[in-house]
Amino acid sequence: MFHIEVLHKLGMQISNVVMIIIRAWLLSLPRKIKMVLQVIFDVMVLTISFVAAYILDVENVSQAMGDISWSALLLGIPFCIVTFHFIGVYRTVLRFSAAKMLAMLFSGGVASAFLLLAFSFVVGEPLGWVVVVNFALVSGVLFSGGRFILQTFFRSAGHSAGKSSIIYGTGDFGRQLLTSIQQSSEFVPVALIDETEEMVGSIIGGIKVHKPSVLENLVVKLNVKVVFLATKSVSRQAQRELVELLKGHQVQIQRIPAVSDIVLGRSKITDFQEVVIEDLLGRKSVPANLELMHEKTAGKSVLVTGAGGSIGSEICRQVFNAQPQSLVLVEISEYALYSIERELSILNSKLEEPVNVVPVLANVLNKSLIAEKLSLYEVDTVFHAAAFKHVPLLEQNVAAAIENNVLGTKELLDAAISSNVSSFTMISTDKAVRPTNVMGASKRLAELVCQAYADAHLNITISMVRFGNVLGSSGSVIPLFREQIKAGGPVGVTDKEMTRYFMTIPEASQLVIQSSALAKGGDVLILDMGEPIKIIDLARSMIHLAGYKPYIEADLGYEQNASADHIEITFSGVRPGEKMYEELLLNHNVTPTRHTRIMQAKEPKIELAAIHIILEELRACLENKDMSLVIKMLERLPLQYSSKTI
Repeated sequence: MFHIEVLHKLGMQISNVVMIIIRAWLLSLPRKIKMVLQVIFDVMVLTISFVAAYILDVENVSQAMGDISWSALLLGIPFCIVTFHFIGVYRTVLRFSAAKMLAMLFSGGVASAFLLLAFSFVVGEPLGWVVVVNFALVSGVLFSGGRFILQTFFRSAGHSAGKSSIIYGTGDFGRQLLTSIQQSSEFVPVALIDETEEMVGSIIGGIKVHKPSVLENLVVKLNVKVVFLATKSVSRQAQRELVELLKGHQVQIQRIPAVSDIVLGRSKITDFQEVVIEDLLGRKSVPANLELMHEKTAGKSVLVTGAGGSIGSEICRQVFNAQPQSLVLVEISEYALYSIERELSILNSKLEEPVNVVPVLANVLNKSLIAEKLSLYEVDTVFHAAAFKHVPLLEQNVAAAIENNVLGTKELLDAAISSNVSSFTMISTDKAVRPTNVMGASKRLAELVCQAYADAHLNITISMVRFGNVLGSSGSVIPLFREQIKAGGPVGVTDKEMTRYFMTIPEASQLVIQSSALAKGGDVLILDMGEPIKIIDLARSMIHLAGYKPYIEADLGYEQNASADHIEITFSGVRPGEKMYEELLLNHNVTPTRHTRIMQAKEPKIELAAIHIILEELRACLENKDMSLVIKMLERLPLQYSSKTI
C-alpha cells in the first residue's frame, strides 16, 4: 500500500512537470505557429462536427458516411476559417480569453452551419435542417469546450507556483476579481466565500463557494496565503472579526480599492490594498451634518494653520469640499505646504468655479504677516491646528513648546481679533488634561489663553476642540510600528498596560469643523473617542496583519519556538512625560450638543489680565533661557501639571 502511494505521488509530480514543460513549449512558439495550430484544430472540429451531424440524424454510421456532402464541407471549411479570422478568434490570446470569447466561438459554430448549408446548395447536395441543427450544436460545443479545456490547462499549469488564495464575496466585484486573478500566475484561487445561503455550494469559474464559518478550516486545509475582501463594503467590525479569526495563521488579508475609485477609473480591481490597522481601529463614522460642515466654511474665507500636518491637511480637504471663497494655508514646513497646495490645485483644476487657494509659508509667531493675510483675504474662519506635539522631543525642547504652542496661539488670536475674524477654533489634545509632560501643559495653557480671550472679546467666537490620538498621524505609534515590522522587528511597546484613544483623521477633522458651528464662545468641545485601546494589542494586530506571529520572549516557550515567521514585542518602559492612560475631561461637568459625538465641557478659567501677566513672565524666562523656571511656572499655574523629569 505504501509503495502504491509513493508511486502515485511520483506519478503526479512527473505529470505536473510534463504539463509545465508542454505549456512552456507552447507559449514559446511564435505567434504565427500558434495561429496555424488553432486553424488545424478548427478544421478538425468542423470535420468531426459535420460527420457527427449526419450520424446523429440517421443513427447508422455506414449510411451516414454515404450521405455526407464532402464537396460542401471542402468548399465551406475555408470560408468558415476566414469568418473566424475576421471576427477575431485568432487574434485572441487563448489563456486570457473570457466567457464572451467562448460565447463568440459557439456563435461561430452556428455561423459555420449556415455557411455549409449555403455551399451544399451550390454543389447540388442540400443539407437537411436536422443535419444543420446537429452541426451547429456539436461544433459550438467543440469550439468553445475545446478552448475552455486548453484555457484551463494553461491556467492550472501556470498557477503551480502562485499563492493559494480565497476570495471573500461573490458579487460583481468578487466575480471580476476571480476572472482577473485566474488570468495571472501570481495567485491561485482555491475557494470562494459568501454569506448568502443560496450561493453556498454553487460553482463560479470552476471554484466552489463556501460559507464563512469554514474559512479557517479552508485556510489550513488548502494552505491559503492570501484572503481577498471583494465586497462593495466591509464593515470595520467584520474586518476585525476576520483578522481575529485568522490571527493564528500566516495569511495576508487584502481588499479591493474603493468602489468609487474603480467606477471612476482611478483604480483597477486588482490594485489590491492591504487591510491596515487604521481599517480595524476606527469606528463606524456618523455621517457628517452638512449644515454644520458648511456653516463656517461654505462661501467663506477660511484660514488653516498647520495646513500640511495630519489634521490640518484633512481639515483643508474637508473645507475645500465645502466650496469656500478662499482657503489660506499657513504652514512652517515648505514640503508639507507644497504637498497640500499641489493636491488642492489638482482638485481645483477640475472645478468650474475654482477655490482661491493661497499657500503661506510662515510661522504662527509672525503676527504681522498673518494679520496681513487675514485682512487681505477677509478671513471669516480660522482653524488653528499648528502645534509641536511629540512628547519626548518637547521634554527636551521646552522653549519651542512654549513659543509655538502657547505664544503662537496668543499671537494668532491677536491677529484674528484685529482683522475682524468671526470664528476661531483651536485644536487641542487629551494630553492637556492633568498633563504630565510639557507638550500637554503647553496645550492646556493655550486652552486657557483661548478661554480668556473669548470672555474678553465677544465679537469673535473662540473655541477649543479636544480629542485623543488620530490613526496614522505623523509621529504617532502606528507608523513607527509599521517601520519596525518592515525591518523584521522587534516592535517596541513602552508598557503592557499603556492605553490610548484613537480616531480616524477624516472623522476627527469633520468633527472639528462641525464643532466650530456649535461653539458659542469660550467652549471646550470634547470629541467622543470611543473605547481606549491597549498599545500591546495594537502591536499584536499589526504584526498579524503583516503576516507574522507576535511573541514576547518572557512568555514561556516562545524563545525556543520563535522563527523567521515571528516578530518579537519588547518593552522599553514609560518615557519621560508619558501617561499610562489618557483622559479627555478635567471633570464630569459636560453637556451634550446637537451632535451625538460632540460634548461641551465647563472648566475653570483665568482672567485675560492674569493671562497677559503669565505670558509676559514666560517670555522673560525664555529670553533668559531659564527652562527650569519655565517648568516651575507651569507647575504653579492651575494646569494640574506635575513634571517628572526636565
